[in-house]
Amino acid sequence: MQRKMGSCFVVALAFMLATTWAGSALGAPGIPVTSDLVLKKCTDCHKNNGGLVSRISYLRQAPEAWEETLWRHKRIHDLSITKEEKEALLLYFSDKQGLAPAEVAPYAYTLEKRDTKEKVDSQVIVDICVRCHSYAKTALQRRTPEEWRKLANMHAGILPMWLYQLQDVADWDETLAAALKELAKRFPLETPEWKQWVSARPKIAEGMWVVSGYQAGKGVYGGEITLKKTGDAFYSYAGTVEFESGEKQPIEGKATLYGGYAWRASGTLAGKPIREVFHISMDGSTFKGVRFDDPHFELRGVETRAFAGSYPRILSVIPKALKAGTKGATVTVVGTGLSKEVSLGDGVTVKKVDSVSPTKVVVTVDVADNATAGFRNVKAGAASADGHGRPGAEAGKLFAVYTAVDYIKVVPSPAMSRTGGLGFAVKQLVQFDAIACSKGADGAAGTGDDIEIGRVPAAWNVVELASSNEDHDVEFVGKIDRNGLFTPGDEGPNPKRLMQENNMGDVWVTASYAAPGGGTLSARGYLLATIPLYIQRPVQ
Repeated sequence: MQRKMGSCFVVALAFMLATTWAGSALGAPGIPVTSDLVLKKCTDCHKNNGGLVSRISYLRQAPEAWEETLWRHKRIHDLSITKEEKEALLLYFSDKQGLAPAEVAPYAYTLEKRDTKEKVDSQVIVDICVRCHSYAKTALQRRTPEEWRKLANMHAGILPMWLYQLQDVADWDETLAAALKELAKRFPLETPEWKQWVSARPKIAEGMWVVSGYQAGKGVYGGEITLKKTGDAFYSYAGTVEFESGEKQPIEGKATLYGGYAWRASGTLAGKPIREVFHISMDGSTFKGVRFDDPHFELRGVETRAFAGSYPRILSVIPKALKAGTKGATVTVVGTGLSKEVSLGDGVTVKKVDSVSPTKVVVTVDVADNATAGFRNVKAGAASADGHGRPGAEAGKLFAVYTAVDYIKVVPSPAMSRTGGLGFAVKQLVQFDAIACSKGADGAAGTGDDIEIGRVPAAWNVVELASSNEDHDVEFVGKIDRNGLFTPGDEGPNPKRLMQENNMGDVWVTASYAAPGGGTLSARGYLLATIPLYIQRPVQ
């Protein structure tokens, strides 16, 4: 087996050296390069065949993937470019050889740096690609069949251990050939989504945009920002967001729009540095994505922004659930094109309109004692819920009536923290929330009609995963504060631990909530405290 693997490596390396600098096969589709800067910086190594440049003309990628390509060329091939030239190259490649919003949407989680359990329905892609990096990293690029083959050859050349990491693959040649065929089929250079996007890219409107989101540790929030265009692909914005607690915070920043859809911004929230990764809808009326603390990408708000002048819609309802029998509750509806004619469904009566604007309506409501538990269709004039208001929201599921808090759950679970702090690695924290839930009409927990009521205050603790754990992980992995923020320990080795182990381990994070009417509800979530993240690639 090792002899065959070594032979494959030699053949692959020889093939790579023979083909890397060659042009694409005669008649293969390609994207002409029209940038003088690209031709100047790249064609000393990449052959220029009348504007079709080897390797470059035969792929499309997300902005972060192009950034990683340039980073690799600087590191390995001694590419010399200034910061300004790098930005110009990223803008050009994202515009001419980027991806369409529809191509990015299923894999945006990796650009937004969200921990996700990926679903890959192709075993050969798992065997060849996903053992070393995310499926999203593969899926955020489009190539010709020949270019996919060259990518495999490149891996063999600059990552020679790749072949040996896969030596348990039963038939290397056959599996690789099947994987390349599958990649070329799934992610071709030319797609209907890209053709549609380049033919009619929308303009991003200046003016007021409505903000709706959820931030762990703080809850639901809404707000407004004013957006201004400051250059061909550059914007600035400023405004205010308000959390469900009533706390208001100013937000402002500057953004670059890559390829007409990829919003990448840096700014401040309440004076603290933030970064933003949003993606624009096909019609240009909606941003969806995350903003996160800088440098703690794991502390984020999952957010939607909608142009105030776009079609009427409801983005969120705060609070998102009320108990049957509640009287005099204040409810805030956030959206676009709203009016004072608010309806929150059967059993919920609007007693008074406290304030009204096209983007926010505040009402006082009563909920009938016998109101049926379940989700309601919310309306505010011509506006209705369309699922944009919060992560995982569906049309008609932005507001509900419940009869009791039946259980709580700890989110996220499973969760992962990373040590750091002694060197250049930044610790990766975890913000936990205790979410109160109702069983819904069927009376069974964990089914589709369960109602998430919202985050509730809880007493937090970290406990051993097993009572027989001799490593005493709880003493070393880190601490959790009263709001559920877990801060991991420093990177090791730790002389206080058995065999001077690092401050790693796996534990339970527990939450206890004093339920209304008496009694305590408890839940737990799994936490893996692991090694530092020493290298943060543009696309993990």
